Amino acid sequence: MLVRFASAVAMLGCLASAPAMANFRAEFAVVKGSRDADMPGMSRLELGGDKMRMDAGNVSMLVDTGSSRMIVLMRDRRQYINVQKAIATASTAMATANAALANLPPDQRALIEQSIGDSIPGIGAATVDVSVSVKPTGARERVGKVSCEVYRTQVNGDHREDVCLANVADAGISGADQATLRRAVDEMKALSEKASNGMFHLPLRAVPNDKFPVRMTHYEGGRIVQIVELKSLTSGAVPGGDFAIPSGYSEGGLASLDLH
Repeated sequence: MLVRFASAVAMLGCLASAPAMANFRAEFAVVKGSRDADMPGMSRLELGGDKMRMDAGNVSMLVDTGSSRMIVLMRDRRQYINVQKAIATASTAMATANAALANLPPDQRALIEQSIGDSIPGIGAATVDVSVSVKPTGARERVGKVSCEVYRTQVNGDHREDVCLANVADAGISGADQATLRRAVDEMKALSEKASNGMFHLPLRAVPNDKFPVRMTHYEGGRIVQIVELKSLTSGAVPGGDFAIPSGYSEGGLASLDLH
């Protein structure tokens, strides 16, 4: 699920930057498959000033580009994770692990990498070195009145997702909204690279500029398990409370992260 969540953010990172403030909401809906799938897709994106919120399943990611603060809310557990704090801990652990692994025989290294994979939420056994490719298929589709181009995501050679990307102008995305998204994704990219310390890579660079996702088709075992489509784009004030940690939430760490 970590790869799915980051992939959704990566697609939002296609947007080009421009200076200004932003107030914007995009709503997505499941049009095929279960809303409660093992790897739920993005359901909402909000921008308010220099803040971003993205929902997927029971998880919300809050990014404050002004203070460079990133928070993950686990709404069903009423918990939150301070990502910077968690990343600092994870980065130290990854650096120590990489140094130790470099001196081991290949068979011992493989066993330990598998164990590390089991301990990273959303990555899983034997997938520490995650190879992600995002490439155009050449196909074009329409979602409502918006034309889009299909990009295919493969993880370790496995077909995971097709995302139909529209031009930002066609989707009605303003330059101000593009700017906030770009800054948020840049911060997420830097934090993910710091956390992994080279042991795994998420698809935050493998996407084109000036695009916005309007349809996300998720695959398992070669079959479609879920299709999520953009249902509405609205501009206007977003409640400040949407970007805050709700009252009564307790702080957790990466070990408590569950993106279902």
